[in-house]
Amino acid sequence: MEPEFKILTHLSDNYLHLKLIGRFNSVSARKLVDLMRRYVGKVPIVIIHTNSLVRDVQFAMDEFRHDLLLLREQPVQFIVTGEHASLFN
Repeated sequence: MEPEFKILTHLSDNYLHLKLIGRFNSVSARKLVDLMRRYVGKVPIVIIHTNSLVRDVQFAMDEFRHDLLLLREQPVQFIVTGEHASLFN
């Protein structure tokens, strides 16, 4: 059984670190997008760590990628690291 999804956050200076843990599906993607929207304009750089994710093979990426495109239009840089970084391209 995969672990429940959670986001660990750490704010330091100009960086917001988000460590994603657990099953990544449409519900967890919505939680992530909502959290990132709260920080847009407050920090210039968001670093997303994906090594602890378990990708849900049923997860439809279209809506998530659309939300990411809208966020990338904002004055914030997203850096994605880890095994599942390709989910964010």
